Amino acid sequence: MFIIEFIAAFFTLLCVILTTQRNIFSWVIGIIAICLYAILFYNEKLYADFSLQIIFGIQSIMGYIQWNKNKENYNPYITKVEKLNINQRLRWIFPIIILYIIIAYLFDNYTDASLPYIDSLVAVLSLVANYFLIKRKIENWYIWIFVDVIYVGLFLYKGLILSSILYFILFILAIKGYKQWYKNLKQTTNDIK
Repeated sequence: MFIIEFIAAFFTLLCVILTTQRNIFSWVIGIIAICLYAILFYNEKLYADFSLQIIFGIQSIMGYIQWNKNKENYNPYITKVEKLNINQRLRWIFPIIILYIIIAYLFDNYTDASLPYIDSLVAVLSLVANYFLIKRKIENWYIWIFVDVIYVGLFLYKGLILSSILYFILFILAIKGYKQWYKNLKQTTNDIK
């Protein structure tokens, strides 16, 4: 499993680096990482995260299509950035809580999942963060920063040291991604005014 974890970590890192740069090909690279992590998570009995990889695969296809439709005029491989308004943000709170409760309950009561409540929390938040990423919303980075911190601890606990190191790096990249996307959003907003 170490070789699979190493290759998955490499492709995940490359994917996130490309994502911070708003590069459309991040979605293609991400699919490779998704397949490898699906194998790893299934083996570690992290079923929520395993299931998440299937959804991430579908989201990656959607993300590539969405980003391809919303390219910057100056570069055909770079997508535009947008921001949620306060009402859009508030509308997400209740569905996130309900989805978390349902998934955590199911994995706790009907599987031999390891750490079903933490695993379900990061799975649900990752789904939402990835959805916001597909929609090019800057808020995806807030969630990824939070999720990456939890994943560092989860993977340390499970003995997945390489993945824990990877998610620490992803935490740093998420902060960088937020800063880069914010700079682009601010520049775009200033250009409109």
